[in-house]
Amino acid sequence: MTQLADAWYSLHMPITDITKTAEEQVLGYLAIAQELVVDGVHRVSEAVQPVLPDVPRPFASEAAGLLDEAFTFAEKLLQSGHQFAARLIEAADNTPDIKPAASTSAAKASAK
Repeated sequence: MTQLADAWYSLHMPITDITKTAEEQVLGYLAIAQELVVDGVHRVSEAVQPVLPDVPRPFASEAAGLLDEAFTFAEKLLQSGHQFAARLIEAADNTPDIKPAASTSAAKASAK
C-alpha cells in the first residue's frame, strides 16, 4: 500500500481491526517484559545460590499448586464475566425478530 492508502485506511479502519492490532501489541510487549523478568529472577537466583545454598524454601513445593488454583479461579471469573456480558448484550437487543419471508412455492402450497 502507498503511504496515502495506509493513512486513509488507518483513519477508516474498522474498530475490530483497531482492537485486534492493540491486543497483539499489548500481548507482544507483555511477552517481552515477562521474558525480561524471568531472566532477571533466574540470574538473581543463580547469584545468591552460592551464598544461600541451604536456605529452606517452604513455599516452593506448594507454589505450583497455588498458582494452578489461582489461575483456575481467574479463568472461572473470566468465563462468568463473559457470560454476564453476553447476557447483557442479549437483554439490551430489542430489535424485533424478523422471520424470512416464505418462498412463493411454500406460500402457494399453504394457500390451497
